[in-house]
Amino acid sequence: MSVGYNPQLNDYVVWTNAMGQVHKGWVYFVADKAEQKKGWQTPARYISIEIATKPRKQCDLTTFLHKRIHVCLCCYESNWHELKLIKRRKNKHDDTIIWEANMST
Repeated sequence: MSVGYNPQLNDYVVWTNAMGQVHKGWVYFVADKAEQKKGWQTPARYISIEIATKPRKQCDLTTFLHKRIHVCLCCYESNWHELKLIKRRKNKHDDTIIWEANMST
């Protein structure tokens, strides 16, 4: 993707970082742009990429909101140029693909 890529929820991305590591997954969270407060450092904008999930033990379901354990990576805005958008799904509850990159190029 170009430098101007702005990740969105439910994008499936491939992140090849500067060390050559390749991570693939769904964009699970996108941090809002923080306002600048006088005297404070502006927090860096980031996304989390869900790279794996696994089911919780049945006994845990009464105390946790999620039925699955989510493994996510943080990708800061300064690294978004290393992301490649592959496809997009309807939402996290519906994996229907609504857009897919033309992989022939």
